[in-house]
Amino acid sequence: MHRQPTQSTNSVSRLQGMNDLPEDAWRQKLGLQDRLYEQLSGYGFRRLETPVLEPTELFLRKSGGELASQLYSFTDAGSNSVSLRPEYTSPIMRHYLENAADISLPARWQYCGPVFRFDISHPEASGQFTQVGGEFLGSSDIAADVELIDLALAVPTQLGLDSWSLQLADLDILDSLLDPVGVSERARSFIIQSMPRLGEGRSVVPKLLEEGRHLHLVGGSNVSVDPEDAALRQAVYGLDDTQARSVLLGLLQWNSADHLGQRTPDDVVERLLQKIKGTDREDKLRQGLELASDLAGIKGEPELALQSVKKTLASAGANQNAADRLSEVIGLVSKGPDTKGQILLDFGLVRGLAYYNGLIFEVSHPKWPGTLGGGGRYDTLSRALGGSEAVPALGFAYNLDALISIGAS
Repeated sequence: MHRQPTQSTNSVSRLQGMNDLPEDAWRQKLGLQDRLYEQLSGYGFRRLETPVLEPTELFLRKSGGELASQLYSFTDAGSNSVSLRPEYTSPIMRHYLENAADISLPARWQYCGPVFRFDISHPEASGQFTQVGGEFLGSSDIAADVELIDLALAVPTQLGLDSWSLQLADLDILDSLLDPVGVSERARSFIIQSMPRLGEGRSVVPKLLEEGRHLHLVGGSNVSVDPEDAALRQAVYGLDDTQARSVLLGLLQWNSADHLGQRTPDDVVERLLQKIKGTDREDKLRQGLELASDLAGIKGEPELALQSVKKTLASAGANQNAADRLSEVIGLVSKGPDTKGQILLDFGLVRGLAYYNGLIFEVSHPKWPGTLGGGGRYDTLSRALGGSEAVPALGFAYNLDALISIGAS
């Protein structure tokens, strides 16, 4: 006789976002996973598995504030700060840097496995989900960008999905627009992260300027300068942020009297750099925000959107090369007869990871509240993770559970 199980009053409940998977659902997921594996293999992507648990620092070096706030992190028994893997790109770049002597570039890797993120604004969407994707290291050619977009388009097409859209932008175009203004690297990062809001129009610029003041991004001649800050500022004058960090770290290590407390030398250096590297004049930041707002409002069918982009660049006296390159990429993308989605340009798009530096994209579907997947180019990540030189790279990933939820077959 089988007894019906009863729930004890002191039983352990399941965490939100951590779901059980019965066998039928598991078989469906495994079948879809195998199909995507074959698809990526056809493009030359080889399987690579990375640890679920990694040093927290790996995900903080160049990932940006949004991901940092979503980490499931803790200190292990050995007093090491570790995190559950929130994405695959950084671990795969780490793998390359650790084994570069034995790896010939270009290299293509694919992956499929659990990742973990906590979204404080949407706790019900937090927890574990399965990410499937690929990373392409070692090529800065247009052909690499085209290959990645073709593959990203092929996933929903091959899975029988319709009504999806791929939104595409290029951060190099934004950089080209800001170059004549001469805003600092910190101000540029602030503008990039503000692009979704700037898409609402120039009316949001005063609010963002106020935020820039609170972040000490802008200053003027009436701002008093501490003598020590002035000396440090002179020491790093003319250096880019990477070089300035090296100088400040050396000074910090030389000055043994400095008490770090609970902060690491890197933390102290980052704070010093933000304090002394200099601020933008307010008129420069305002001009940068206004130009970026003009760009962020451009979205729609690629040909018409690119015409608007080129007009915006021309009016600012900016270089057109990045726009020409994007136009060439779009012209080469293979949108086959079976494709039941659309490609749109959206220059208000910003991926939530700070390591992107060029082409970026996201795929959405009306049946899914967030993004199905996305990716882009991240040529600067290798240096951020300790590499001696830049490694051109790009990649993409899909949420496998989301694909299943909206009816991928």
